[in-house]
Amino acid sequence: MLRKYDHLKYVIYLALFSLSSLLSQNSKSYFDCPCPQIIAHQGSSLELPPNTIEAFELAINQGADIIELDIWQTKDEIWIVIHDENLLRITGIDKSIGDVSLSEVRTFDAGFGFYKNNPNIKKAKNTQYNIPSLEQILKNYPNQRINIEIKDPDESGLIKLIELIKRYNMQDNILVVSSHYNVIKKFRKLTKYKIATAASRSDIKRMMFWSWIPFYQNKFDAFQLPFYSKTIKKYGMNLPDWIKEKQEMDLEVHYWTIDNSKDIMHAVSIGANGIITNRPGVVYDILKDLGRR
Repeated sequence: MLRKYDHLKYVIYLALFSLSSLLSQNSKSYFDCPCPQIIAHQGSSLELPPNTIEAFELAINQGADIIELDIWQTKDEIWIVIHDENLLRITGIDKSIGDVSLSEVRTFDAGFGFYKNNPNIKKAKNTQYNIPSLEQILKNYPNQRINIEIKDPDESGLIKLIELIKRYNMQDNILVVSSHYNVIKKFRKLTKYKIATAASRSDIKRMMFWSWIPFYQNKFDAFQLPFYSKTIKKYGMNLPDWIKEKQEMDLEVHYWTIDNSKDIMHAVSIGANGIITNRPGVVYDILKDLGRR
C-alpha cells in the first residue's frame, strides 16, 4: 500500500508524463530532410528586394527548402510580409504599418530602399515590387515550408493568423518564431502546440534554468541562433556535442545569418539542421559539392 508521500509523487509523475505526451504530439513534417535545410532569409535577399514574391520565387528556384519571412499587421488588421515597422527604409514612405491600410500598402514600392542601397544592381524595367500579404504567400505556395517571424508585439492578431494558416491547411508547413515571448507563448497556447515554434530568448533562459528537473519538456521545436554571437560561443551553443545533445532531445538547431562560404561549410560540419542565409544558391552549391543535395 502506498504511503501518502509516495502517492503524491506518483500523482506528480503522472501529471508530468501527461504533459510530456501533450507537448510531443506536434507534427514534425516541417523538419523532414534534406538536411541541413536551406532557409532563405527574406528570400534571395541580396539579389532582389527582400520579403517580396520575386525574392521568394528566386530562392526556391535556387534550391531553398524553406523561405523565411517577417510579418506585421496593417491598420485594417491584415498580416503583411515586411521586416520593419516603419516603412521609410524599405519604401521611402515615413509611416508605420499600423497606420496604413492594405490598399495603401499595395501602392508602395518594396524595392525602393533595396535599389537605392545597391546602385550596381539593375532594376528590371517597368517593375514594381509589392509588399505581399501573408495570405498571398500562403495561397501562392501551398506546398512550401515557411519560417514566419512575428515582428508585431500585439497579441490581438494571433487568432486571425492561426485561422489564416488553417484556412490554407499549412499547419504542418509552418514554423513560427518571435522575439516577443508573450506573443510566442500565446501562439503556442492557442494552437495547443500543434504548429512548430522556435525558441525565444526567454525560452532559452528557462531551459538553462529549469532543464535539470526530471521530465522537464521544452515548449518549442527548434533553436534559431545567431551564428556570430559571442554569447552563443560562450555557452558552447555552436559545438557539435551541444548540437547532438539537442538533436537527441528531438530539437532542431538552425543558425543565422550565414552568407560566407567558409562559415557555411563550418555550420554543416558541426551538424546544424538548418542554415539561414541571404544566399540560398550559394548554400545549395556547397551542399551539392558535399553530396548533400
